[in-house]
Amino acid sequence: MRLRNLVWMLAPLIMAAPLVAAAQDYADCVVIILDASGSMDAKMPGGVRKIDAAKNALQSVLTRIPETTHVGLLVFSGTNVPDPWLYPLGPRDNSALAKAISLPQPGGNTPLGRFIKTGADRLLEERTKQYGYGSYRLLVVTDGEATDGSLTDQYTPVIVARGITVD
Repeated sequence: MRLRNLVWMLAPLIMAAPLVAAAQDYADCVVIILDASGSMDAKMPGGVRKIDAAKNALQSVLTRIPETTHVGLLVFSGTNVPDPWLYPLGPRDNSALAKAISLPQPGGNTPLGRFIKTGADRLLEERTKQYGYGSYRLLVVTDGEATDGSLTDQYTPVIVARGITVD
């Protein structure tokens, strides 16, 4: 009888163990959505292409993000982008991330709505794995209006309402 009581008393602690471990082993997460559409080939005042200015800005921003933050790079419309996830969301490897940022070349349209949904879905997946711990952000780097603006208008409020910060 005493053993049975002990098991019932310990059961909640045993079942909560994964949650305690998750609270200790979480990472803040950022998915960067980079516009590599054709308009990013245009030059800004001073002669710098928009895509190059965006890449330089991203490299600078990454120096300010804590090393423990997981980062993903999702690129749309790049002419030489074999997979939109040039850097899948996960631990940072600064060298591999810098190489991924430098790769895209402009071409195509601006399907921003579709890609913010893709990035948000990945962040929500990660949040579930981490039992809700951590912070979750989409960092959108673009120069113009989405060619799927209705999707952008539809998805953005839902993404924000689900607790993802959109910058």
